[in-house]
Amino acid sequence: MQPVDADHHLNVITSTAFDLESVDSTCGLALIDKEAQILSANTAFFHLLDSSADHLGKSVLSVTNNIDPSATKRLRQILFRDQCGFYDLTSKTDKKVLRLHISGFRQPFRLLLLENASINKQLTYGNGCIAGNNSVISSLVDKNALNALISEWKPSGSDDSLATIMIGLDGFKQVNETIGRANASQLLNFVAQRLLRVSRSSDTVAYYEGDTFVILQTNQAQPSSATATAERIVELLQRPFLIDGQQINISASIGLATAHSENDTAGNLTKHAELALFEAKNNARGSYQWFERNLEKKIQEQQELEVSLRRALFLQEFELFYQPQASMQSKALVGFEALIRWNRPIKGRLSPHSFIALAENLGEIQKIGKWALFTACKEASAWPGTLKVAVNISPKQFENGNLVETIKAALTASGLKPERLELEITEGLLIKDIQNTIKQLWAIQALGVSVAMDDFGTGYSSLNYLNSFPFSKIKIDQSFVRGKQTDKSRALVKAVISLGLALKIQTLAEGVETKQQFDYLAANGCMEAQGYYIGKPVPAHKVRMFVNSFQFNSCNKDLC
Repeated sequence: MQPVDADHHLNVITSTAFDLESVDSTCGLALIDKEAQILSANTAFFHLLDSSADHLGKSVLSVTNNIDPSATKRLRQILFRDQCGFYDLTSKTDKKVLRLHISGFRQPFRLLLLENASINKQLTYGNGCIAGNNSVISSLVDKNALNALISEWKPSGSDDSLATIMIGLDGFKQVNETIGRANASQLLNFVAQRLLRVSRSSDTVAYYEGDTFVILQTNQAQPSSATATAERIVELLQRPFLIDGQQINISASIGLATAHSENDTAGNLTKHAELALFEAKNNARGSYQWFERNLEKKIQEQQELEVSLRRALFLQEFELFYQPQASMQSKALVGFEALIRWNRPIKGRLSPHSFIALAENLGEIQKIGKWALFTACKEASAWPGTLKVAVNISPKQFENGNLVETIKAALTASGLKPERLELEITEGLLIKDIQNTIKQLWAIQALGVSVAMDDFGTGYSSLNYLNSFPFSKIKIDQSFVRGKQTDKSRALVKAVISLGLALKIQTLAEGVETKQQFDYLAANGCMEAQGYYIGKPVPAHKVRMFVNSFQFNSCNKDLC
C-alpha cells in the first residue's frame, strides 16, 4: 500500500486554518496538541474509529474503545513519546486494520492521518484518499431504516413536528458518465460527509437511493429549522469537489415536508418530500421547495401527461404541420419546415414546446422522431417541383448511432430524393458528444441530405461547429428578428448574414412577421425567410393547395 501524501495534507490543513472539519476525504484527519487532545478532525476520522464528533477537545485515546487493547497501549506510548511515522491499529470487532500516520506539524501540534488498510489499495489524490468502497454512505441510515424511524415517531406535544429534507443531486447522471462510476461513487461519499457536517447531532442522515439523501429533523422549530438547513446545504454543495485531480461542480435541489401527527405515515411524508423535490428541480435547480397540497394535483397531471405521451404514437395522435419558407430575392417558395403537433383528446392540439422535452426525458423521442422523419418524407414526396422539407432532429436521435440508417430507410420508403430533405439541428446538440455527432453528420451529407444549424447564435460554440462541419444553412433565431430592434441586435443580425456570405452558407431568418423585418433582412443579404409574413403552418392535406395559390404576402386565410 502506498503511503498517504502527508506533505500535501499539511498544505491543505495550513490553507484551511486548522479547520479539518471542512476537509472532504475518506481519509481520517485530526489535529492534536502535546496532550494528545483532539483540536480539530474531519468526519471520516471519527467514522473509521466507530466514534462520534462529540469527542472534540478530548484525548485521542477516548475514541479508541474499539481498538485492540494492545494497540491502544502502543498508541499511548507513541503519542506521549512525540514519535512520528506509520503504525497499524486493529479493530476488536471486525478485525479491520487501520493505518495511522503521525506527522509533526507546527510544534506543539501533530497531524494524524488514518485510513482503512483492510480494503482495496488506496489512491492518493487532491485533498484525501479514495477508498475502495462507499464507507461513508454505508454508515448512513438506509431507506428502510428511515421509513421505520418515521413510522415510530410520535409527537411529544402539539407543537412538535417531524421534518424531512430530501436532497437530490442535479445532473448526477451526466456527472457519472463523465467521471466514471468509481469517481461518482466517491462524489456521493463526499456529499454524505458535507451533509453530516451540516446536520445537528439530533438529526438523522440517510442515504435514500441513487443520488438522493434525506435528513430527518425532530424536536426543532419548523419550518424555520428545515429551511435554514436547506439553504445551508444548497450553498455547501455548490462548492467544488476535487476528485482524482478533477474539479467537479454540482448543485442540489431539495424537497421539504413536515408531519405534525403520528397519523402522517412514512409513505406520505417521503412522498410529499419527493413531490416537493420534483417541483424544485422543475422550477430552478439548486433551490428548495416546501410541499404544498396543490403539488399533488400538479404531479398527477404530469403523470397523466406521461402516460398519454407514451401511447400517443400508437393511437396516431401526432400530426405534422408545415410552415412555408421563401426566397427573399425571388419571393418564391423554396420549401417547408415540418412541425409536429399532438392532438391530445379533450386537451386539444399541443405544440412541441409542451411535450418534446418530456418525450426526451421519457426516452420516447427516438420513436417519435423516427415517425416524424418517415412521415415528412412520405408527405413531401407528393409535393410539386423540388420543394424541400426540413425536419428537426433531437439530440437523442444521434446517441444510438442508427440515425444514418433511419434516414436511408425513410428516403427509400418514400422515394423522396435526398437533396429535397434537410435536417435541422441545434448547436446545443453538438455539445453532448461532438466527435460522434460530427462523424454522423458527414455520413448524412454523403447521402446528399443537407444539414442546417437551427437557432444560430443562442449557444456559445457556433463558430467552432461551423469550422468542424460544412453546414448548408444557418437559421437566424427568431429572438434576433422579432425582439426589440436596437443597434446591437441589428449589428448581430448583420454579422450572422455576413458570416454566411463569407462561408458560402445560406442564411434563413425565422420569425419574420412584418414587411419591415423582411425588407431589412433582404437588404442586408439574408437569403430566405420563415414566419407569419410568409405563411402560418398548414396541415399536410392543405400544402398542395397552399403552393398552388401562394402569392407573396397574400396568404389564403382559409389555408393558414
